[in-house]
Amino acid sequence: MGNIEVHDLAPVRSDERKELNLSRKISYKQYEKHKNGDYHEACLTELPWNIRDSVSLYESMSASFNAITELPAELPLRLPHLSYLDLSNNALQKLPDSFGLLFHLKTLMVQHNKLRELPEAFVHLVKLEKIDLSYNQLRELPEDLGKMERLSKLNVSHNKLRLLPVSLGGCETLTLVLAVGNRLTVPPQSISNEGSLAIIKFLRRKFSSVSICSASEIKVCINVFPRVRGNQCQSIDKNNHSVHSQYIQVQTDTTNTPVRIKTPLLPPLNATKLDPDQLGDKIIGMIYGAAIGDALGISTRWMGPDECSFYYPNPNITYKDIIVDEKRVWWRQGDWTCNVDHMIIVLDSIISWAGVVDELDFSKRLLNWYQNGFSDLGDTEGVVLSQTLLQLFSMEDFTTNPHRAADAVLKEPVYYDLNGDLDSADSMSDSGIDSPQKSMYARCKKRFNAINIGSCDDFGCDNAAVTRSPILGVPSFHDLIEVKNNAVRICRGTHVKSVCVASSVMISTMVALMLQGKYEDDIDGLIHESISHGAEFISNQEERNEFLALVKADDLQSLNAREDGKGSHTFKPITAAIIALKSKSDYKSTILDIVMSCGDSNSNACVAGAIMGCKMGFSRLPTHWIDDLRSKQTNWLNVKINCLLDMMGIP
Repeated sequence: MGNIEVHDLAPVRSDERKELNLSRKISYKQYEKHKNGDYHEACLTELPWNIRDSVSLYESMSASFNAITELPAELPLRLPHLSYLDLSNNALQKLPDSFGLLFHLKTLMVQHNKLRELPEAFVHLVKLEKIDLSYNQLRELPEDLGKMERLSKLNVSHNKLRLLPVSLGGCETLTLVLAVGNRLTVPPQSISNEGSLAIIKFLRRKFSSVSICSASEIKVCINVFPRVRGNQCQSIDKNNHSVHSQYIQVQTDTTNTPVRIKTPLLPPLNATKLDPDQLGDKIIGMIYGAAIGDALGISTRWMGPDECSFYYPNPNITYKDIIVDEKRVWWRQGDWTCNVDHMIIVLDSIISWAGVVDELDFSKRLLNWYQNGFSDLGDTEGVVLSQTLLQLFSMEDFTTNPHRAADAVLKEPVYYDLNGDLDSADSMSDSGIDSPQKSMYARCKKRFNAINIGSCDDFGCDNAAVTRSPILGVPSFHDLIEVKNNAVRICRGTHVKSVCVASSVMISTMVALMLQGKYEDDIDGLIHESISHGAEFISNQEERNEFLALVKADDLQSLNAREDGKGSHTFKPITAAIIALKSKSDYKSTILDIVMSCGDSNSNACVAGAIMGCKMGFSRLPTHWIDDLRSKQTNWLNVKINCLLDMMGIP
């Protein structure tokens, strides 16, 4: 008796037992009521108990236009042969975790429900070919959705999705994706609205760019920048269906003066092989890559190997792990140092001057930062990590002729006693420096001594210029002559030695070449061309040979971060960047290796992080390192990045 199935449903012939139809037939008026949640009294609110209580051999089940709110967990055990399931136009809020046991399911129709999420086991439906999830309330999809072996057609239109799983780009069987009516940023909703071909093309390109990540890392690798667009790319043609097509139209339109005035850094057509989303992702990645490296690098700055092992036995350092001592007390948890501060000062100048790189404006902003810090962030003064800058700020003509001031400091240092104390600052009185400025200099000098012991013996060759140079690869990135001119003028505003100029030019051109989309698969080519541009500015053959030899750096031993008297030399950060580019590891592993090498770790990790961030893009930076940066700083920085993207016309 226990094996006999009992059904209350009307008897059916054996050849009809393959299909169970519980759907309601409704008129148009009933449809309108049903759509608005006014369910007919005849609607099922749950599957019949006889379906729950016994095993049935149905291969197809339809139960649309009912008011079913949940499915029983035992459904896969009671209907093990289901290949077609239509539960559309119900009130389902979730699917049971056991749903993934419907191993024979090929078609799933659950459109017009109230689903908020899918169970993790959903991806185990390896025979599923067609899925309709449209008109639900889904905010995310399983990241491994693309690993489903036979997935061919997917409809996720009219949900609340922000991201489509990048793994879909690796699904070879996928032929159709519908995703209109969402809030997508990956792919951008504008691309999703263009149709299935555009979505699949984007996802496959994105998947190929993250293919070095394991499947478990893919979700971690995708970040979404809070893009707040200005009015720089308003539609010229009312019928334009894509922001991207508007972007191209603005690039080719030479007569629309108002729009072009708002986009002074708009690159010309064919300036890059990257699409606008990739270009923006690399720019944001460069800036945030530098910020993360700088903030994380504080942890081991000027530590010895034993100290490093003692304080950080687990190499997976986070900002909260950073100890507080005299070398680190100047920065709060998740804060970056003057390296990124100076990069932001350059960015501020570029934004204020409508894309023009001006060394006079930069010098004024830099001096103001030294005296007051960033008032928007509640600073009172800037923390200086460069002996060259510390002395340069005492020059009266620094803001009127920074190149001359930098040259004068190099020839005759104002104050070069690394062992000086507050009282010894009185020796500056003969220079005509007023008392408040002398007091600030003395205070900063004492602080400098505390956190920079053994930094760089070769005065004027420290890394303060090269750490800010990545941002100079962005304006006019398509014109390397302009990029190099900008790098030279900003570098010589504080550091006139040829090795510093060459280092700044190299990093700036390296960023520019990556933004052009060159050398995507040829890292060695990228490094050689970048370093050749920098070498043009070194006349001394010995220094030139030393500079050119940096292309051979391929491991941390080549970096020699703790080298006596050269820890903060300008060649160290570019060596770190070269090592990072050649590394087969991801951003996290590469930056941690550089940080754990100590020395001037934050400067080395800042430049290496900028280059790695530009290479990989913001979307693939470690999410927790982004989120754990100080929110006050990042919110402030995001406003500036959005302004830069607006000026470049990037959607």
